[in-house]
Amino acid sequence: MSITFKNVDFIYSPDTPFSYHALKGVDLDIPEGSFTALIGHTGSGKSTLIQHINALLLPSSGEVRVDDFIITATDKPSVLKPLRQKAGLVFQFPEYQLFEETIARDIMFGPVNFGMPEDEARAVAAKTLEMVGLNDTYMERSPFEISGGQKRRVAIAGILAMDPDILVLDEPTAGLDPQGAKEMLRLFKSLQKSGKTIIMVSHDMNQVLEYCDHVVVMNKGRIERNCSIDELFKEKDYLSSLSIDLPVITAFINDLNSQGFHLDHDIKDIETLVKAIGGELHE
Repeated sequence: MSITFKNVDFIYSPDTPFSYHALKGVDLDIPEGSFTALIGHTGSGKSTLIQHINALLLPSSGEVRVDDFIITATDKPSVLKPLRQKAGLVFQFPEYQLFEETIARDIMFGPVNFGMPEDEARAVAAKTLEMVGLNDTYMERSPFEISGGQKRRVAIAGILAMDPDILVLDEPTAGLDPQGAKEMLRLFKSLQKSGKTIIMVSHDMNQVLEYCDHVVVMNKGRIERNCSIDELFKEKDYLSSLSIDLPVITAFINDLNSQGFHLDHDIKDIETLVKAIGGELHE
């Protein structure tokens, strides 16, 4: 499912003293079936941009096209339900998405709202809860009496239960321990391999390197880069100008190469790096 922004501007509180120009002339194509990272410093417009994908925000000017849906300043799609079923958004703060008395009811809300029978929706809720690493003992618990990391898992399960073609994730591993973060990212990667388009806002360049294949860099409301992961992480000075750290592996490769090694900059994991170092040492 294609996603295209054409000359999109967005202004919060226009014509008031609190007016803020969050998006400025955004032209963007997000590849279908990609795992795209959206990066940039706080306030660069990332969260504003992703909320246009399912019309939670309407552009002040310009056009957003998601498959056959067209979103402009004056025109929402006549029927939003199909769009929001196709493009699921997980907010940065999961408590914004949790409101039912039980976790089961929270996860079932979307499917039932889209016409799924309750018994089928309950089965889907149990399945998606297991997908995010929580067992069925959580089904009848209150979503407000669990940890922040568990709330994030429940919020993700609620979106997965609608089986969207596009999964939009705003800092999805915040609040998760390292192992939990790795499990969730592997789940997202498997969903991409099944044909879904994944868009992830992230500040963690190690995650971006390991799991994503495409990257969009935002700065002051504009798109500055729209390229492959490999291309971006070769631009050390550019990233430094944005106060974005290189992934640990990439920085380590740069250090080794400055000392006479000839390691491939496209290496993304420790095992491959160790083999490459071993191969040079034995030459």
